Amino acid sequence: MLAVERRSKIEDIITENKSVLVTELAKQFDVTPETIRGDLLKLEKQGVLVRTYGGATLAASSGSELSYKERDVVNAEAKHKIGARAADMIRDGETIFLDASTSSLWLARNIKNKKGLTVITNAVNIVLELAECDNIKLICTGGGLNTRNMSYTGRFAERMITENLTADKCFFSCKGVTVSRGMTDASEDEAEIKRAMMQASDSVIFLCDHNKLGRKGIPVIASIDKIDTLITDIRPDREWHAAMQEAGVRVITV
Repeated sequence: MLAVERRSKIEDIITENKSVLVTELAKQFDVTPETIRGDLLKLEKQGVLVRTYGGATLAASSGSELSYKERDVVNAEAKHKIGARAADMIRDGETIFLDASTSSLWLARNIKNKKGLTVITNAVNIVLELAECDNIKLICTGGGLNTRNMSYTGRFAERMITENLTADKCFFSCKGVTVSRGMTDASEDEAEIKRAMMQASDSVIFLCDHNKLGRKGIPVIASIDKIDTLITDIRPDREWHAAMQEAGVRVITV
């Protein structure tokens, strides 16, 4: 197969699945990972995709972010595994923050049997997911509704958290994370809510599928030393492992 044909097929795959892994593509096309990385680099320059740690994600059109529904299917298997592992960290009777990320929605799908749990969230879809769980107390921040992200943000939501609420644990995700910049997001409104949740919690857990490692957003949420645990679906390389160890972050790979 010619390189141009292979890249065309890779473009079709990422358009359909929203994300790809280098190892899976190398196996599928029977070429080396280095060859696939070269293909992804060329496709990134063409604006087709954004390279991430170990793979790539579909580039959002016109510079905008994918919608909530679109993001929910990106790397869904990994998010399910991360959510299930994160649920194991939650004890009956605890109070937790869940942000409006799709990773937190996958976590919510795994805590329905917890007893005496209080869930505080700014996410409409998490409220709907847990609304029928009589054993879970739900608190919604309120605020201005972002219909694309199905989240409440703004000054009202931020003050609701900072002035009225605390939690045992905060679970969140974001657009990307790098060693130098830390966790970054797609909008300042979302970043402010996540900062507030982190500051109001005893423990902070970052739900980080491989698409986020090495990817950058514009507003910085916090440096990596502000989190306690990172749960991911890929084993970090030496640089990442050393940075997490230096920051005192526990890394869990599912």
